Amino acid sequence: MFDDFDDSDAGSEDFFSQTDIDETLKKFNQLNADQSIFFSEEEIEALSYHFFLNNQHKDQMKIINHGLYLYPNKIDFLIEKASILCMSSLYDDALNLILIAKSTEPYNAVIHKMEGEILADLDRPAEAEESFILALEFAEFEDDEFVVDIYNSYAQLLSQNEEVVKANKIIEKGLKRFPENEILFNQLALNFISNSLFDQATLYFKRIIDSNPYSYLAWYQLGRIYEITDLKDLALEAYEYSSLSNKDSKNAFFNLAGLYESKGEYNKAIENYQQCIKNNGDVYPYICIARCYLGIEEPILARNYLKKAQGLEDIIPEYNYLIGYSFLTEKQARKALPYFEKVYKEDKSDFAALKGILTCYSDLEKLIEIEHIYNGLKLENKEIIHENWKELASVLYISELDALLEDLIFEIQTISEYKDDLNCVLNVIKFDQNPSNKNKEVIMSRLIHNFEDTLESVKLFCHTLIDDDEEFKNMIQIYQST
Repeated sequence: MFDDFDDSDAGSEDFFSQTDIDETLKKFNQLNADQSIFFSEEEIEALSYHFFLNNQHKDQMKIINHGLYLYPNKIDFLIEKASILCMSSLYDDALNLILIAKSTEPYNAVIHKMEGEILADLDRPAEAEESFILALEFAEFEDDEFVVDIYNSYAQLLSQNEEVVKANKIIEKGLKRFPENEILFNQLALNFISNSLFDQATLYFKRIIDSNPYSYLAWYQLGRIYEITDLKDLALEAYEYSSLSNKDSKNAFFNLAGLYESKGEYNKAIENYQQCIKNNGDVYPYICIARCYLGIEEPILARNYLKKAQGLEDIIPEYNYLIGYSFLTEKQARKALPYFEKVYKEDKSDFAALKGILTCYSDLEKLIEIEHIYNGLKLENKEIIHENWKELASVLYISELDALLEDLIFEIQTISEYKDDLNCVLNVIKFDQNPSNKNKEVIMSRLIHNFEDTLESVKLFCHTLIDDDEEFKNMIQIYQST
């Protein structure tokens, strides 16, 4: 369900002051105007970093080329140019530059690491492996993060070539130097996951736990394997052991919260999401907490937590969805509508935003607008109708737009893969319109044989069955607890 959670601010420029960037950008504009401008090495590095962060790769290449003109023997600039070429998949050109750099500094670990990564991209694994070996050999005085990255890249190369045992041994060597390193443990798990070796992964991490029962990272990775293989209860248990072994195991708390949320246990989910918030940069869990509060119909609390994550407003569409749905929960469609429209304006394929708009129009009784959107989708984007037909049908049914609903059902009837699901929807609608015991028995029978799809259809088309019928509620509890 959830991979490693990390919401650090990748766009920050703490490495250089804003004043330096502003001044050097002025000089760069003069360079663009064909003026002869001198830059210090530090200014070129600052500009290159700035352009990289803002995905301005052409400008980054221009300043690095100018840097090589001013400082032709600066190996760092040569490496930087090779890196920019790699971003454009120009691996052969990048390799030529790295070979020049290597001839000048044959013991530079950075050069050997980059050579290994380029050779891996060129599908030359044997040569890439030689480069990674040399990178590790010459990395004695490099910082820990860089050395870990070499181990990681080397293991990825081996894993991609199905040499899982050898890849594990490389990571194990790294773990002898850095025994509590999360990145290395993640790669250890990926060695198995990328090769679909889930049983072997389970046994491997269990062996680590047998030798060290307090290895919170091994418990966490075991939880991931269980979750991927749909063993949710075992995953829950593994994440709990990880969180008990180390109160700073943010990823374990996060995944634990996600599992509780998927089970509808929102209060437990909230407790665990709160454990993920260890510093001011951890803001995404606030969005998850808000989502849970909406699950228990606490829209004001949801909005209070969303305010704490306001920096993600223009980055994560879910931020706007949740504000929109919080107002819908309070039957304030007019307030909700602009939030859904903002997201849909930026991405016309975003059905979650479109459904929010349609639901607002339904609540506001703007049925002509719903019809206009539906007809527009039929002409321009039938795929979005097919992929989301059930939720779209729900809006049309609630809005009593019978002609459009019949049109949609006729459309879906032509697609064989939706036949069984469509029959379920029609049976639920039949019960909603005529709540007889006979019609209810049809739904109960299907619930036994196809629980998830049937429950989804009931939630969309006949919510009173979940809210008011004790027999149905008991049946749900039995199946959800097994």
